[in-house]
Amino acid sequence: MAGIAHYRLDDLRRFASGLAAAAGVPATRASALASHLLWFDAAGAAPFGIATLPALLDRIASGEIDPGAEGVPVAERGGTAVFDGRRGVPLLVLDRVAGLATEKARETGVGVVRVENVASPGPAAVVAAEIAVVGPYVGAVLGPGPSWSLALPSDGGLPVVFDTALASPTDGKAPRRAKGAPPVNPVDAIIGPWAGVLAPGDGYLVAALGVTAMEALSTFHERVADAIRGLDETAGRLLPGPWEARRVAAQEHGVAVDPAAWKALVGWADRSSVVPPAPLSAAGARPHTA
Repeated sequence: MAGIAHYRLDDLRRFASGLAAAAGVPATRASALASHLLWFDAAGAAPFGIATLPALLDRIASGEIDPGAEGVPVAERGGTAVFDGRRGVPLLVLDRVAGLATEKARETGVGVVRVENVASPGPAAVVAAEIAVVGPYVGAVLGPGPSWSLALPSDGGLPVVFDTALASPTDGKAPRRAKGAPPVNPVDAIIGPWAGVLAPGDGYLVAALGVTAMEALSTFHERVADAIRGLDETAGRLLPGPWEARRVAAQEHGVAVDPAAWKALVGWADRSSVVPPAPLSAAGARPHTA
């Protein structure tokens, strides 16, 4: 990646948080948004990471997204709920919904929340993964339309994550196709019809399934290990070993940011009086942690 500058993760987190806060996102939620975006960079899915922040800021500036809206439950039962996102920042709305789903799963063994009135955030892998880590829960995010994310707890620390949107790089929005057009990929063709029914229109269905409510965690981990044994990572699939190696590399050597994305970020920084971080002195240099 010659010619592409690398930046410390912590510096990028502060930078992205500052830009989001300047756009009207409350400070603590701006920090959470920055962490969610950089999750993709550290996972090796840079097209969906901090590079998507300028487009998100454009959507806030146009009024499509309300940076201060957190969303609210509008109907609740024991293990289910309907959540109105109120046009809030998509990843932050889904993160709050994931918290509601896991809270219900803690009480009943399963939590299912339908989400409406929220724009597409692109891949929701970070949300499904956090559900799995908080559990042990199986985390799933269906929508909008045929897009879906699934995270399975594993004994490798990180979960196993599958995400159809990660398999179809776009401009940071969930993949779409015209009516009657060929499917994006075979998986999409299989899951599209039923996923679209469970998460109608531009909505989402977020679910947390308590593993220990059904079986011993060790038994579940064994089945997950058997299922992924011999698998290689491919587009749309994150496996614990390679994923952890990329996370370590991002911490030690910084995150590479595409020049076009960086130019757009700096443009927003100029408008917001936010100071961009300096790149590491050389790509691959170990960042200081002071």
